[in-house]
Amino acid sequence: MPLNQTLEQRVLFIEISRPEKRNTLDEKTLDEFTALLGKADADDNVRVVLITAQPGIFCAGGDLQEQLSRPDASPGTPAGRFIGQLNSMMKPVIACVEGPCVGLGTTLLYYCDLVYAGSSSLFSLPFTALGLTPRFGASYLAVAGAGLHKAAEKILLSEPISAQEALQMGIVSALFDDASVRSQALARAQRLAKLPPFAVQSAKKLLRQSYAAHLEDVCAREADLFAKAAATDEAREACAAFLEGRKPNLQ
Repeated sequence: MPLNQTLEQRVLFIEISRPEKRNTLDEKTLDEFTALLGKADADDNVRVVLITAQPGIFCAGGDLQEQLSRPDASPGTPAGRFIGQLNSMMKPVIACVEGPCVGLGTTLLYYCDLVYAGSSSLFSLPFTALGLTPRFGASYLAVAGAGLHKAAEKILLSEPISAQEALQMGIVSALFDDASVRSQALARAQRLAKLPPFAVQSAKKLLRQSYAAHLEDVCAREADLFAKAAATDEAREACAAFLEGRKPNLQ
């Protein structure tokens, strides 16, 4: 199974479990993830969702081959439905990041309420290096969290983002030693699960409403540009080179 789930003390653990694919999120996994989140939001026994991954890597992003064969970033795609479900969750969602977190893996963190990462974790928004453009609000959320110049440095140059930079850029809430980050994230999930649920969910709704309308407009513009970028020869060559472990041959 690409995802494992466990419910303990009203905390639902969802573990990304595709180690042979570096925990990439292909369409099948995204559909399953969306369904799990929807069920969790409707389940009175669940008060908090905690997203983790098998140790070593949090998520290597989406499936590049699928993205090129179906270059669509609209709300109706598997990835679009997944991000939409994350964005509409009434209950708090926490992510615990251990190891590298790339592309869609980093984008999904913007839709979590709390994000805790190990001190050696690495992040990346490598859209332009792959001949692609940001999608699902990443361009807006990166600028909102980090400011224009820092967001531009990391997106335009596709530079790696260290754990400390991720903290400064607002991608994560706090950093902990690699050995303790999971227990720290769990402790906060358990605390949230014991707080008055109506107050927690209402406060979350107020926080999210502060940028909801603008984010929807940005996502629509991103979807249009992503489809155009994914259809270019540059994107096909850059993605092929990445998958084959070589440098792209770009004119």
